Amino acid sequence: MRISVKHIVAGTIVVGAILSAGSAFAETTTGSDMTGVPTPAATMTARKTVDIACMGTAVATREAAISSAFSAKSSAVSAAFTTRTSALVSAWAITTAKDRNAAIKAAWKAFNAAATTARKTYRAANLAAWKAFRTGAKACHGSAAQDAAAQSVDSNL
Repeated sequence: MRISVKHIVAGTIVVGAILSAGSAFAETTTGSDMTGVPTPAATMTARKTVDIACMGTAVATREAAISSAFSAKSSAVSAAFTTRTSALVSAWAITTAKDRNAAIKAAWKAFNAAATTARKTYRAANLAAWKAFRTGAKACHGSAAQDAAAQSVDSNL
């Protein structure tokens, strides 16, 4: 059996017409019933109106909190580098190998502790900012879902 291009085109047109008619009928059955009373779907849509200005404020608040937390983390890590530099320079001035090695190890241990604390503080502030945003978005009848993927980007800084 051979299928010609005419058959394929005709079949595509028929299927398209059936699908178009089905969606047209579906669209006419929503909104309100014959008495003008809104259907549950229409009522649900009316209640879900997003307060755009409120969402803008929620986003701005979140971004300011994350930016502030990142600045604090950056400052803490920078201070840790400065402290590490001077501790290592001092350690390398020690002439006894045992004491020098202990001072070098202590400098790196202090640096790692400071960097870890800065990361943990940033992550906690980041999570708090996102939690506050989700709460704010809910109050604005919006959704935090569109920005949710970006939270992992912030967490990895």
